[in-house]
Amino acid sequence: MAVMWNLWHGCHKLSEGCRHCYVYRGDARRGRDASGVEKTKSFDVPVRRKRGGGYKVAPGTHVWTCFTSDFFLQDADLWRPDAWDMMRERSDLHFSMITKRIDRLAECVPVDWGEGWDNVSIFCTVEN
Repeated sequence: MAVMWNLWHGCHKLSEGCRHCYVYRGDARRGRDASGVEKTKSFDVPVRRKRGGGYKVAPGTHVWTCFTSDFFLQDADLWRPDAWDMMRERSDLHFSMITKRIDRLAECVPVDWGEGWDNVSIFCTVEN
């Protein structure tokens, strides 16, 4: 099973590879400015609980992260520590994220990152 987790929405075009960005196209169709970055209502999805106390997202679920933004976007620096905390808490999930801002990785990972976390995969897109 897989879910999408969009913690924040919006981005800033970074390179030629962003020219035909699907987020910008989709937002334009809805009359929304994709360059405005904002925290979403689904920010805390991985740690939401059912009435009985269990997590709504089942253990073992693959969580595709930040598909309407970039996890390492500078605009999200204030929110990212909380995101890492949720990923740490939910070590029973596997989080995957794709970034064009891999150059920010070292400054954005938590202090206990070490060689990485087993439940987090980071992919970098490149072009040209």
